[in-house]
Amino acid sequence: MTEHDDSDSHHPGPPRFLQLGESIADPIYVDMEHGYDRDNLAPTITGTPERDPDPYRKETFVWRLREKPEGSKAGLEYAPTPFENDAEQYDEGTHNTAEFEPDKSGTYVFELDAPDGTHELTIEVVPPPVTEDGTELFDIEDELPTDAREATGGPPRLALDGAYDADAGEFVIESNPELAPDSYAAPEDLAVLVLPHDAASLDRDEIDVEGNTARVPIEALDEPTRVFAAPYDGVRLGTTDEIVLDPDETSVSYPNRAPEWLDDAVVYEIFTRSFAGQKGETDFEFLTEKVEYLDELGIDLLWLTPIVPAWSGTADTPPGGPHGYDTSDYFTVAEDLGTIEAFEAFVETCHDHDIKVAFDLVANHVGWDHAYWQDTIADLGDGPEDPNGFPEVDAWDTDSPYFDWFDRQSRTNGIDATPAQTSFFDVRLHPNLNYGNLALREHILAVVDFWSDIVDAFRCDIAWGVPHSFWTEARRLTREKDEAFLWLDESIPRIPEMGESEFDLHFDSTEFMRTAHAVARGERPPKDLIGAIEVRQNDGFPSYSRLINATENHDESRLYYEATANGHRTDPAAAQRAALAAAFTLPGVPFLYYGQERLISEYGERRESPYAGREDQTGDIKADPYKRAFMNWAEYDAPHLEFVSALVDFYHESPVLGPEATLVREAHRAAAGDDVLVFGRDAGEEKRVVVINFADHSHWVDLRLPVETHDLFTGEDLLVDRKDDAVTVEVETLAVFETPTLFEQGGNYWHEDEPLPNDP
Repeated sequence: MTEHDDSDSHHPGPPRFLQLGESIADPIYVDMEHGYDRDNLAPTITGTPERDPDPYRKETFVWRLREKPEGSKAGLEYAPTPFENDAEQYDEGTHNTAEFEPDKSGTYVFELDAPDGTHELTIEVVPPPVTEDGTELFDIEDELPTDAREATGGPPRLALDGAYDADAGEFVIESNPELAPDSYAAPEDLAVLVLPHDAASLDRDEIDVEGNTARVPIEALDEPTRVFAAPYDGVRLGTTDEIVLDPDETSVSYPNRAPEWLDDAVVYEIFTRSFAGQKGETDFEFLTEKVEYLDELGIDLLWLTPIVPAWSGTADTPPGGPHGYDTSDYFTVAEDLGTIEAFEAFVETCHDHDIKVAFDLVANHVGWDHAYWQDTIADLGDGPEDPNGFPEVDAWDTDSPYFDWFDRQSRTNGIDATPAQTSFFDVRLHPNLNYGNLALREHILAVVDFWSDIVDAFRCDIAWGVPHSFWTEARRLTREKDEAFLWLDESIPRIPEMGESEFDLHFDSTEFMRTAHAVARGERPPKDLIGAIEVRQNDGFPSYSRLINATENHDESRLYYEATANGHRTDPAAAQRAALAAAFTLPGVPFLYYGQERLISEYGERRESPYAGREDQTGDIKADPYKRAFMNWAEYDAPHLEFVSALVDFYHESPVLGPEATLVREAHRAAAGDDVLVFGRDAGEEKRVVVINFADHSHWVDLRLPVETHDLFTGEDLLVDRKDDAVTVEVETLAVFETPTLFEQGGNYWHEDEPLPNDP
């Protein structure tokens, strides 16, 4: 079914829900100091987006704030500066987008005059969270300070579920709201805010909301209509979900859900120019030859780091290696990798092996040598002493049609002329893109349109550095062509709001990966991995959200290297196998970074850092020389590879692993609590007890009855001893046992002070 949307109009998109203290702002900085969120109000691009559109005139789109709560003095803003003591944002005065900060709770209605008429957009604002003394808790970055979370707990969440009631002649929408486990609110405080899409004929007054249930008469609908809802517990506002009501088919659909194929998928990332094992050897022909290897390993989704032309892909020893995250042309592939026809042949081969391909979309910034960026430079000054640096800009070409495509500040940055650009984390290689410029938005939408015809998914670099409004529009563009197209965000720290009809799958580096590294180093007990999963609920991720359980990626240290260089475990490889076992058996989407399966940190060839011998520079490669190392095809640990391959197969075959089955803390007793992790997975009729051992030798674990002792992973009976109320099993790395029942204990140990039977 084709969803009703505004793709054929300039309507600015879905209604918004905000909490007082939050704002819709698109700052010019993208770094840790200035927050992790960007947004604006923007017209939708109509028709097929053009690669090089003409500039939009200011008068083409005119914004107005038509209605606002009594006493409000809020108004529309253009290029505001939400941070103190920073340079103001340079504004050409031609923006077709707007930004907004509410000052009262209540309903705000905006109007957008566009070539196809006037469009409305509703923003519903709830009161701010406050302390007992009345202090509002939001800070300048639109986030709750860490200490404030302790006073409020996490936000509530919901998951819409609807059906058509033929007898009543109405659609019934259940919101199923839940408080966060650490919330300070009471269940009776939960409320659900419901709004229709403003472009629909359905009026908000025609939606009957009673408690957690909403009803929509079918006669109020004349076409498939989107309805949006957000939970509010009187303290915190949760993330928005949407549902589509189709009066012709009397059916419902859920655009905000990940494609079903993801629930059984294993993701594999390749640092592209390292995969062949030698410098300059990777190309699409080689990648095509290795598809069979990936198929045998059991990979379902393959993510390649950027394949487009980029300066870093051509430099001898670029900082971070030939990463490709400095795009110079979005619409072709790098010459050293081959032709676009060769890439398409590679993708087709992947599809022949049931492997989907993710394109690494870098939409926050471009590279220094991008033609449109170069067109904005009038005069260059002195060149840098650093061979990996870039010359000063003495003058800008303000007449360039692309001048306003880049974020700029109304002062010098100490190197370039005013108005100087801003760059991703102040790295001049990466000029930030300006999503306040509608032509730039159309250009990037054309990128999305082009590559989504070839690949199956986008992994979006620095997703938090691009406005939510753009991601919402881009995702709908791809879903109209292919409803199974996947969007993966890189948001560090993770942001639940990225799941509001934007992204299907989310990074989890700040919790799961860093916890896995600490466990591998021997600094934290394995049970903390359960906490890393459970905190997703406190953060406000709805039950349908999908998060990656990655233990490594190209931006983080290798787990094996962490355990070796910074830890005290005697067998880092055993710790890596255990961490992967946790990633595959705990709720989430399992992830492999190339070479993990072959112990690349032991057998691979490290990359050369341009900062070797320089104490003033660290850099990605110097920090961990194996993070982006060359793949070790010739020499590897065969038993380790067999374990990982068996783990992937077991994940695919198990009825209780994956994102859906409930996680249960299962009571147990082990001789070494800092080495052993035990938990349950409950899928209704099917239940399992999972035991993972991080030590370099097998451990005895005492499990409460009833539980089988036949290990479903190895196929062996692991029984050591049996008592009236427990069995003792011996586990090397991973064991999974059947059980008819699971009882959550709220703790991780059972019979804490009792010795194990036959303790060796």
